[in-house]
Amino acid sequence: MPYFSPELTKIIEGFLKRYETKRSSILPILHAVQDEKDWISDQDIDALEKEFGLSVIDVREVMTFYTMYRKSPPKPYRFEICKSISCWLMGANESIEAVKKEIEKAKKEGRELPFEVHGVECLGQCGYAPSTLINKDRHNNVTPEKALALIKEYSAKELPKAAVNCAANLAASQKK
Repeated sequence: MPYFSPELTKIIEGFLKRYETKRSSILPILHAVQDEKDWISDQDIDALEKEFGLSVIDVREVMTFYTMYRKSPPKPYRFEICKSISCWLMGANESIEAVKKEIEKAKKEGRELPFEVHGVECLGQCGYAPSTLINKDRHNNVTPEKALALIKEYSAKELPKAAVNCAANLAASQKK
């Protein structure tokens, strides 16, 4: 029985055909796995090797080099704030602290916000510093005030499909 869903298997096979070498297809394949499952487990990596011949070592090299791949079950929204020089100069650290404080404040009040915050390396938007990604949505000029507004905006949204799937999969695995 195939490990991945039929839809994801089709996507992975498409990337393997599209790129000259299997190794070249690792980035988009990992994005596809993460889009469906919300994170990439050791079992996913093993299945990529068994079912598609992708070297575990090559996949782990990519996963440890790039910060965008999740290695554990995440919160529904990953708030990544660039902390490279341009963003740092324009107040990225203050934005990171504002988000952290809001998450902590909610915890103390007994509310769980669907966010995790990370300072990441350059997002390539230096002219619009500080730059932020919330999952795959880019936001620029993210001051602490704008960061808090984004938390409010995303908290009101329906959770991403991958987060819903991830929660269901984790709940099912805990029942076993």
